[in-house]
Amino acid sequence: MTGPVGQAPLDALPPDAAATVEDVRASRRWTWVALAWAVAASAIAVIALIQNSNDNSSNDNQPTQTTQSVSPKELQDFQQQTNDRLDAFSRKLNNTAAQADVEKLDKRLTQVENDASQAKTAASKQSDSISQLQSDVKDLQQRVDDLESKQQSQQTTP
Repeated sequence: MTGPVGQAPLDALPPDAAATVEDVRASRRWTWVALAWAVAASAIAVIALIQNSNDNSSNDNQPTQTTQSVSPKELQDFQQQTNDRLDAFSRKLNNTAAQADVEKLDKRLTQVENDASQAKTAASKQSDSISQLQSDVKDLQQRVDDLESKQQSQQTTP
């Protein structure tokens, strides 16, 4: 698309550029076209509605039966099934925990998770302490062994 002579093409215009007079005229033109289509569609709909109304009035002379007869036994069976389902649903609903109970359980679970986390941290620290103690014991044992071997070598060499 190109704009008026001496101006940048319309594709090159920024999206926030102001509308030109031609843009307003084009939108006004398309508004009138849409209005004409809406009026035509409405007229067609009114004609179809009138024709359908005329067709229905001519068919009213012939009665039609669209309902099915339901026996009282079938109706009682349906009511019984519905009542049974509602009773079962009511029992399930009554067996569910109250919101306060769920909140208490959630608090307890949160506390247990916190305690487990603290215990894990404490166990990790104790494990580090145990490792340090084992290292110190090995070091002391090595030193004792070294001292014993020195003492034995001094006793054997007079």
